[in-house]
Amino acid sequence: MTKTLDTAGARAADLDRIVSLLSEADLPTAGVAEVLDSFLVIRDRGLVVAAGVVERHGEDGLLRSIVVDPANQGLGLGKQIASALIASENRDLYLLTETAESFFTRLGFELIPRTEAPAALRASEEFRCLCPESASFMRRSVESV
Repeated sequence: MTKTLDTAGARAADLDRIVSLLSEADLPTAGVAEVLDSFLVIRDRGLVVAAGVVERHGEDGLLRSIVVDPANQGLGLGKQIASALIASENRDLYLLTETAESFFTRLGFELIPRTEAPAALRASEEFRCLCPESASFMRRSVESV
């Protein structure tokens, strides 16, 4: 099985597949179409099996929508997508997660209070209404890398 990281971004034809993967994983799908061309994807025989994106909010980025097809989990694809996205950014990155705090801690993110979120990030739909208050808020500072 050959899986390849496509750093040119997702194609318009990938939108339904990415939204389906996110829905299956109980992750937010709002706003995905607007940032589709910024998504990194891993394909297996042309089919997207993993995806993720960094949304830019002011000077910072919001790492979101890291998702792997259930049949391909445990192969390191989530780490591959997240690491590629992190490496492509020279800015502080933030994320909200309800289930993957330990995964992101291993990638250099630290848990911080939501009150420390930059204003542009607090204004995002993800922060305001897509992720509940119970979600862990994490930061990976470009200065600490």
